[in-house]
Amino acid sequence: MDRYDELTAPRFSLKDVEVHEKSRLFQRHFALDLYRVSYKKFNGSTTRILDRIIFERDADAVAILPFDPVSEEVVLIEQFRPGALKDPVSPWLIEIVAGMIDEGETEIQAAVRELQEESGLSVTADDLHYINAVYPSPGGASERVTLFVGKIRADHLLDHGGLAVEEEDIRVFKLPVKKAFELCQNGRINNAAALLALQHLQINYEAIRAKFLASGQQAPQA
Repeated sequence: MDRYDELTAPRFSLKDVEVHEKSRLFQRHFALDLYRVSYKKFNGSTTRILDRIIFERDADAVAILPFDPVSEEVVLIEQFRPGALKDPVSPWLIEIVAGMIDEGETEIQAAVRELQEESGLSVTADDLHYINAVYPSPGGASERVTLFVGKIRADHLLDHGGLAVEEEDIRVFKLPVKKAFELCQNGRINNAAALLALQHLQINYEAIRAKFLASGQQAPQA
């Protein structure tokens, strides 16, 4: 272990946190939980019992960036987001495919299903490149999002996706990867999962593209 590994190694673990009480304050489509916790401090002492309210989905999520290594295009989606009503440009955000992991599903199974539901694109587990599992807002939300890049064919793309039963209204479109990278730079893409996935692809572009090309190309999408 070098000095940087030692510097970034966790100083504490779950055993250094005591949950004195947990109660559900609100339950509807989402939930709010009250945690009364205390935990170790870096100076060796312990905090007093603190009240912390956490936004809870009761499930984690996946997000997938579809990438065609032959045409060098990515597939993006646009949909209305009530959490972005104060956005100065539009509450319709440019995003990547994402959704909740159903009970009994793995992250990979959820990624395959969500990609089909929201964009009509079909992939297998072997077509998914794992990026990371991230906490978008751990100061107030428990959700963890597992990110992937998915190898796809961008021809015969549907222009609309989503499940009618969930009132999803999703515009599906494709862009050259370089244009998508530009949108990350100029702020048009401001969805966290999309930014993380696109920037990961940009940093590792040649390696991911070579990996996808070497694994063979899928049949055209239905």
